[in-house]
Amino acid sequence: MERDRSPPLETLIREYRRTREYERDSRSRRREGWRAVSVLQRPAQPGRARQAAMRVGLAGPETEYLVTYNRAPGVRPHQRPLDWLWETRLAQARSRGWLWLAVAVLLVALLAFGFFDFFAGAIPF
Repeated sequence: MERDRSPPLETLIREYRRTREYERDSRSRRREGWRAVSVLQRPAQPGRARQAAMRVGLAGPETEYLVTYNRAPGVRPHQRPLDWLWETRLAQARSRGWLWLAVAVLLVALLAFGFFDFFAGAIPF
C-alpha cells in the first residue's frame, strides 16, 4: 500500500463583516494562489441604529462570511513587476465612479466657460 507523500495544504480561515470586504479580499487571495474551499454565510447582528433603519425600511440586513481557503505550500503565482502599485488606496480611489463623474463635470464646465468667453463679444445682449 502506497502512502500519499504530498505536503499538507496551507489553510487560512477569514471572517468578513461586509459583502464588499469579502469580494475584494477573495479576489486578492485568488491572485495569491488561494482557493475558497467553503463559504458560510450568516446574518450579521445589527446595532441599534441599523435595527431602527431596518424597521423603517431604510436598510436591509447585512451578511457575515466565514471563508476557508486552501493552497498548496510553496506555490506562488508569478506577479507582475508593478502589481503592488495597483493594490494601493490610490488605485481603489480611481475606480470610484463619483470621482470620475466629478472630473467630467469640471471639464465640461471649463469647456462651456471657454466657449462662452470666446464668443462673448459676438453675442449681442
